[in-house]
Amino acid sequence: MWKWDQGRMQYFQYDNLRSIAGFVVKSDLKNSDPISIREATKLDFSAPVSHSPWRNYARIFKLCLLVSEQNSKAMPTDVARILSRSGIVTCDEYLHFLIEATTDPSPALSDWAKIDSRVPIRAPLCFSLKYLLAKVAGLGEYITSINEIIGAYMHSEFIGDENDTEFLGLMHERNTYIHLIKGIDLRQARESIKFMSQISYLHNVGNNIVVSLSKEDAHDIFDSIHPISGPREPDGNAEIQRLARFFRDGSEHDFFEYRGTMLSDEIESGFHEGSKVKKTHVIIERNAKLRVLYFEKFPVTACNSCNINTSRKYPWVDRVLDLHHILPLSSGTRVDSRIGTMLEDLVPVCPTCHRAIHKFYDDYLKVENKKDFANQNEARFVYRLAKQKIVENDCYA
Repeated sequence: MWKWDQGRMQYFQYDNLRSIAGFVVKSDLKNSDPISIREATKLDFSAPVSHSPWRNYARIFKLCLLVSEQNSKAMPTDVARILSRSGIVTCDEYLHFLIEATTDPSPALSDWAKIDSRVPIRAPLCFSLKYLLAKVAGLGEYITSINEIIGAYMHSEFIGDENDTEFLGLMHERNTYIHLIKGIDLRQARESIKFMSQISYLHNVGNNIVVSLSKEDAHDIFDSIHPISGPREPDGNAEIQRLARFFRDGSEHDFFEYRGTMLSDEIESGFHEGSKVKKTHVIIERNAKLRVLYFEKFPVTACNSCNINTSRKYPWVDRVLDLHHILPLSSGTRVDSRIGTMLEDLVPVCPTCHRAIHKFYDDYLKVENKKDFANQNEARFVYRLAKQKIVENDCYA
């Protein structure tokens, strides 16, 4: 079974990885003062006073291709350099890349030194995502248990570069795969799949991954995903740097049209123009299955911005509220390893306020000469500003 990390999902959140990336491109993460690391990243990095965060967290930094180690120093990768710049890439671009780059065994872990050239290197996250997409595209099944994915990986011995026909061939026995995992420690593999569900069209509920894509879009994305190949470096740290060089600026893939899943009209969303970070933001907000999950947990009917009670104003409609995502535009949804996709970063707003908020974001970013908010604190601050303007103008007096 492939190895990852467990119990530290907070550090795998996209926005936190961007904060870590911002630090590693300026400082030697391995030898920096722990206090300065915590202050810069706003992360706890729990460790004894005598220990550097590197000792307990290096595998996270390496698994996410942010750093390698050379001459007892932490060396930033091209991935870290790109993530440290706001608005250059999105959560979707980064995660799709990391899915293609993640291998079993991993150069971030000690197992890499034991690789046997006769045994093929597999791509477990690439397999996992393609399995999910194949079920949607071929069978119209949108919910899959994590245990089924792992069982299929164990059964198939697939590398991760197989075509849709080969993946569909696995589906005939899909009801048996969960029985293959009995007695096996799956915690790290499960955690990695939950981490993957930060992608805008996925969300995690308990032990299930839910896909919000049309069959057409699932098929298109399936065809776009391939494990990164090429001659492997025998040294794990050199292999991390080799893989990271494939990232560039994320532009080698285009995951942002989703023709059959969402409308691409930016004017309807309220944004003046549709940059890729804005499209990622809109995709999350139009995730129909995430919307159902949210309102099942929070059956509210009032707009979080103008406070209009939509059930009173429109009693003949069940609910007319949108969901607004209050993290940076390029961010995915956050994931908790115990409960799954976190809903606290979403707020219900009426369609009018929603378009106005997006226009407010446009104006703010233009004045600040930014493509995106620097972090979630800035994103939440600007949302509060927009909300304050709406309340001041008393649009539903």
